[in-house]
Amino acid sequence: MSPIFRKSLGIRHLVCGSCNGCEHEMNALSNPFYDITAEGWDIVASPRHADVVTVSGPITDAMRSAAHETILGTALPRIVVAIGDCAANEGPWKDAPASGKGAVEELAAQVIVRGCPPTPDQIKAGLREAAKLLDRRSQ
Repeated sequence: MSPIFRKSLGIRHLVCGSCNGCEHEMNALSNPFYDITAEGWDIVASPRHADVVTVSGPITDAMRSAAHETILGTALPRIVVAIGDCAANEGPWKDAPASGKGAVEELAAQVIVRGCPPTPDQIKAGLREAAKLLDRRSQ
């Protein structure tokens, strides 16, 4: 990994109609066992401070506009990470009337973390992949 993102990664998480299973696993990343801050990563409150946008849920009709605005508010280069099967358009809400097509199709997510819900270790692996993509784009 190049020195550009090795010690910092701002993560903005979007909840777009998920059941909160993925959010529980995302929250575990902040506990002492998984401790993403040891990797130099932080969950940020504003897309303007983010390098990576993680998305959980199928992107419901009610969240579609806010999700797109958040992505547009994140500086380039940025990486969108689909967290969980719903965000990958493979979960139980696939083709439901008020659900979208997930972050892969609707927000052009470049990294997919599969699972229902994925484990914190799987999410960390996805974030490492996102950091590598950012490093390649920044060179």
